[in-house]
Amino acid sequence: MYFNITLYILSIYFSVMCGQMTTSATDTDSDLSARLSMLERTMGRILTWKDQVNLTNNRTTRGIPVFNNTPVAFSARFKNDQGGISVGFILKFDVVITNLGNHYNPTDGIFVAPVHGVYMFYWTMQCYYSGSTHCGTALKINNVMKGRIRSADANGGYYHTGSNSVIVEVAAGSHVWIENVDWSSVDMYEYSSFGGSLLLIL
Repeated sequence: MYFNITLYILSIYFSVMCGQMTTSATDTDSDLSARLSMLERTMGRILTWKDQVNLTNNRTTRGIPVFNNTPVAFSARFKNDQGGISVGFILKFDVVITNLGNHYNPTDGIFVAPVHGVYMFYWTMQCYYSGSTHCGTALKINNVMKGRIRSADANGGYYHTGSNSVIVEVAAGSHVWIENVDWSSVDMYEYSSFGGSLLLIL
């Protein structure tokens, strides 16, 4: 298998070299662009075993994959304490720290995946005693639970914190959010946060 791949790469190399030797000064930019596009597609098939791979969308910036020339990553936190939160409420992290690609919406608390890929999400919830001494939140993708936090205060009157992170495959256009899932009348502190980034384009 590796011998065949090596021969394939060498054939591409000689094809490109021959193309360069026969290239005249009258070649246009569009001709060169077409050749580069063909080379990218061919190398994409070699590297990924898939057809129609555009290597332009698989570049990275400091380790973060680039989609449409922009890295995909976000981080946000609460502006103020959130009180009396009910079950099923989507948490709105309204202070945006980072939003590369602008795919997180602080108004509704939802991140929309721009491309099919592997993503990492994390969230930290700091809760305190109110109607309940417990706090339970979940990471949901299109309303399917992918991760969960439960923290509790046995005596009441104290802050308690839980954190989690999830690495998951996400389809393009999917909606990702953090939701209160276990107890009603929960109060959450302003240091709670939510973030994520694209690790790999599929």
